[in-house]
Amino acid sequence: MKKLTDIIKNDLYIYYEYHIIHIITAVSIIFAFTIGLTNFLPPMIYIYMAVFIVPVLTFSISLFIGENHKSDKLNQCPPGIYSIGKIISAVFLQLIPLISFLIVLIGVLSYEFNVLLFLLVYLLGSVLHIVIGLTLSIIAKSQFSLSMAYLVYLIVFSVIPIFYSVDMIPNDINYILIISPAYLSGVLFEAIVHPSQQFEHWFAYLSVFLQLAYLLILYYFVIRPFSDQYLKSQKKP
Repeated sequence: MKKLTDIIKNDLYIYYEYHIIHIITAVSIIFAFTIGLTNFLPPMIYIYMAVFIVPVLTFSISLFIGENHKSDKLNQCPPGIYSIGKIISAVFLQLIPLISFLIVLIGVLSYEFNVLLFLLVYLLGSVLHIVIGLTLSIIAKSQFSLSMAYLVYLIVFSVIPIFYSVDMIPNDINYILIISPAYLSGVLFEAIVHPSQQFEHWFAYLSVFLQLAYLLILYYFVIRPFSDQYLKSQKKP
């Protein structure tokens, strides 16, 4: 447990030192004020950007910055503890926009929805996209390929739930879009914040199952093996 705590504390220090916490806080406040004071975009759009885009970029940036903060103490951690610790520290960042969204949706716009379910869906979507961000960093062979991977993922997969939220995607192609983790998470958000009698509950269960499946597959076949190799490469001979 102490090793896990050390990893989280080290990452949070990096987030603070490189002003990542400040940037996330500023973006969250801007989103909250925009949601509460304007009708420029539907409120869910800002939530989608915070859950589907911010974690992918933030975690990858923090991973790159972490290269300048190597620690023999942390490198002695088991790969499972190391990878879980880094995911948890990134989740802490995601709590900043979460709090701002809940304040404005409930306190300002008077939305009525199940806060616990909203929290669970938010955390599931955030963790999955944190893992996706790390996965893209791992499989990229260069900075250019990493940038292209981000661009393709954000355009192809992350804009889908945005179009879905404004009814620009017909329900007939739901079964094709399940390959997008963002779409699956967006379906759950819509079901919680804007419940509809036409929504099929079995599809919500399928969305949760597939997100968990994607998360476990990426963790066990990409994240954990990478952490193992990374930690071995950092050990002094």
